[in-house]
Amino acid sequence: MTKKQKQELWLQFLISISKFVDRRVSKSGEHSAKVAYWAKSTARKLEMSDDEVDNVYWASMLHDIGKIGISDKILRKKSLLSEDDWVLIKMHPMIGSNIVSSIDAYPELAPTICAHQEKYDGTGYPKGLSGEKIPLGARILGIADAYQAMTEHRYYRSARSHDEALAELQNVRGTQFDPHVLDVFIEVVNSATPA
Repeated sequence: MTKKQKQELWLQFLISISKFVDRRVSKSGEHSAKVAYWAKSTARKLEMSDDEVDNVYWASMLHDIGKIGISDKILRKKSLLSEDDWVLIKMHPMIGSNIVSSIDAYPELAPTICAHQEKYDGTGYPKGLSGEKIPLGARILGIADAYQAMTEHRYYRSARSHDEALAELQNVRGTQFDPHVLDVFIEVVNSATPA
């Protein structure tokens, strides 16, 4: 078996885990695939190289894989998360990054997965990165993830409308999200979403 074939097998295995996690979190079970679509489209619009676009896509497909060890009691909780719950939730980017990098299939995806919950102003997690210290792929993924999470039905809440989600994204422009990347994302999502 060639290295490329082994990588493909590992990737399919990781995607299976990711889909399992998605079914535990969202009613559609398609969260990561939709995030990957928006992230890839945004990366293309930002004129990233083909390899970079592919990395953003696959990191987006696998971004929540670190939630595999978090119980449904927390993932589907209808009330506010406790401090202890948040400690566990905040570990998922690092766990996901470790899973992906430990199998030697696609280690280049790990930094994007690890940083997808970082915030532009440095108040995110797990490392408190800010601005352009956050990999561009992670800045894209963070926006796509937030938009998709808001616009889909979850076990603990109903979906918000497209316009409500965009208003919420705009509210955290420059604090949670990179303003330029957000502008491009909004352009992409508005061109693909029926009015």
